[in-house]
Amino acid sequence: MEKDPVNRDRLIDNWLRLTQMQAGIAYRLELALQEKHQLSLKEFYLLMFLSEAKEQKLKLQQLEELVGLSQSAISRLVSRFEAKGCGALRRNICEDDRRAVYTCLTPIGAEKLEKAMPTFKAALAEAFAGEEFQRMILCFLPEN
Repeated sequence: MEKDPVNRDRLIDNWLRLTQMQAGIAYRLELALQEKHQLSLKEFYLLMFLSEAKEQKLKLQQLEELVGLSQSAISRLVSRFEAKGCGALRRNICEDDRRAVYTCLTPIGAEKLEKAMPTFKAALAEAFAGEEFQRMILCFLPEN
């Protein structure tokens, strides 16, 4: 099978533009959440995933996978969030497995998420409506 360097380069270029665009959108989301709600993007994700979970609780290992952080990084994130003293999260020892720790969303955390969600959605809508995003989407459509 012969390689087509033009297509390969186009695929790589598209991939790099997509990752750069994603990083730019994440940066804008971070700024908006920090400015209006004193939340980092990772903290927002933490609240969101906990809110969607059964009984609004997850093991740290599950949060690692969802938020995309290592075990130590997710543990530090939860600890920092708890240290803020805002009462958004609570840790509980699993009754079935005393080694496992659950992180639970509190009513304060649910309210914090509810207030931050419109900011998050507005920043995403603005990014997705942008010219750069629209051009990028066209790159991934099949050519006719």
